[in-house]
This record gives sequence, structure tokens and C-alpha cells, in this order.
Amino acid sequence: MEIYDRVKYLRKDFLHLTQDEFSKKLNISRANVANIESGRVSITERTIQDICRIFSINEDWLRFGHGDIERPPMGKGNELVELIADLVQTDDDFSKQFIIEYLKLSDDEKEVIKKIMRNVKEYL
Repeated sequence: MEIYDRVKYLRKDFLHLTQDEFSKKLNISRANVANIESGRVSITERTIQDICRIFSINEDWLRFGHGDIERPPMGKGNELVELIADLVQTDDDFSKQFIIEYLKLSDDEKEVIKKIMRNVKEYL
């Protein structure tokens, strides 16, 4: 099975998503998904990484067919490292600056932010 076959299997049989739903979650066009699944175009490195991150897919399975399809749950430390690595590679300057400013806060100031976030979470 080639990588494009695994992408189609993942989308259709494992995630039960249409090409349109899958493409929206990955922020690519439906036509691009169709072209990847048919092998007409090669899947990009970014799309591979996005699929693995967004759907918690084992990258070795997606690339080579090795191992389980799902990535084992990460510990909090590994998840943080992965999220920061993703953030560093984006153009999301607001999020980057937000994290920088948060880390500069005193412990008391961080507690205020945490309380606000807990209240927002409870509200939602």
C-alpha cells in the first residue's frame, strides 16, 4: 500500500470523513485531497505533519505502513514540545507573542490568568 492509499483509507474508512470534511480540517482544497488520494500529486511534508497532529496518527504508519495507525497518547511534556514546535513554524505572531508575554509574568500574575481561563472554560 502506498502513502496515497493510506491517506484515502485513513480519511474514508478510519475517520469516516468526506474529502470536503477532511480538506477543511487540514486547510487544503478538496481537489488537493482527491489528487493526493489518486497519486496524481505527492503529499507535502506539511500535510503529512498536519494529518498526524490533527488526527493523532502515527507518522511511521502514514509514511511507511509501519506500526499502529493511531499515535499513542503523549505525556503532557511531549505534547507541549510538539505544540511549541508547531507554533514556531507558523506565522501566528499573536500566539507567539502571547506565550512570550505569559512566560514573563510573575507567579501571582499567572494565577490571575489561570483563574480567568478556568472561568472561561466553565462558562463554555
